[in-house]
Amino acid sequence: MASEDRIWLLISRALAGEISPAELREMESIFINEPERRADYENLKKIRLEVPESSIDERRAMERGLDKFDRIFSENEFTERSLFNQRLEPLPNRNYKGWMIAASIISLFVIGLFAVRFFESKKIEPPQLIVADYGKRIQSTLPDGSVVWLNSGSSVKYTGYSQSGKREVTLNGEAYFDVKHDAEHPFIVHAGKLNVVVLGTAFNVKAYNSDAFIETTLIRGKVEILNDAKPGAGIVLYPNEKVRVNTEVNIVKKITIVNKQPVADSVGTANNGAVKPAIPNNEIDETAWVSNYLTFKKEGFTELAGQLERWFNVKIIFDNGKYVDKQFTGRFKDQDINEVMRALQYTQAFHYKIIDNQIHIW
Repeated sequence: MASEDRIWLLISRALAGEISPAELREMESIFINEPERRADYENLKKIRLEVPESSIDERRAMERGLDKFDRIFSENEFTERSLFNQRLEPLPNRNYKGWMIAASIISLFVIGLFAVRFFESKKIEPPQLIVADYGKRIQSTLPDGSVVWLNSGSSVKYTGYSQSGKREVTLNGEAYFDVKHDAEHPFIVHAGKLNVVVLGTAFNVKAYNSDAFIETTLIRGKVEILNDAKPGAGIVLYPNEKVRVNTEVNIVKKITIVNKQPVADSVGTANNGAVKPAIPNNEIDETAWVSNYLTFKKEGFTELAGQLERWFNVKIIFDNGKYVDKQFTGRFKDQDINEVMRALQYTQAFHYKIIDNQIHIW
């Protein structure tokens, strides 16, 4: 591996236009083994003619970067550096003409590089965590203008624009996203082993850690689903399609849903400038919860119990296994847990007792 001073020597000569063919080949070999060096070199070339204006704090940050640069070269090449006019004084008896040109250019470029990196870091939004506690469902607007609804017992961590220019969200639970279109910055939802990649669209993702399934339902636009367990086998969803992945055995099932009320094209803006997201069709089981409908279809009692626990912030305990495999279908809005339990009894004649926030079933 080439030493630090040798790498910067080659870069400085390349930027000064004095690099030999042999040195160029050497530099290319270094870039192959250390790609981050090529990125630095390309950034220096890109900002050759434009060094951003900077504040005192920014200049101090650049000064620290240049101090490191000076330590590499000061013993052999020059003794003094002026930050803003790049005044360099050579040591006696040295052939310094080429060095002075190269060092002057490199000092200028390093200033620009540190400034660009400083500005890029300022553009990145700090991570934020949005949480919907048990018994609650919330709506929130993300820093990029996209809107997210969170179902009970769910959370999203939004990391803002990453260094690669992506908008990334990590989801635990269930969320409905209405993503603001931005062709240059893909929106990625990390949900367990799945990654949902979109540009501008509306979709629902259900990925509770306690569930064996992850579901993605597309309402508008187009998404690609990448499965960490099956690299290279992406699944493309179109409107009114749903994919369900069993994360334990990696079985994928694609389903077409019925949607009689298409969602508007994009996240809109009201007259007062506020974000005006489109509400999904509450007749669709997968998104009815956004409108506060508790909906389930042929749901096993064990899975339904988990949903009821999150929705009503209760704890359900099966005192025996008599009814755990029974299936239920229902749709409720604004009913309390007692009303829901009584309605379920019409389907299966189980007994239940509510003590504080615990429900015992037998």
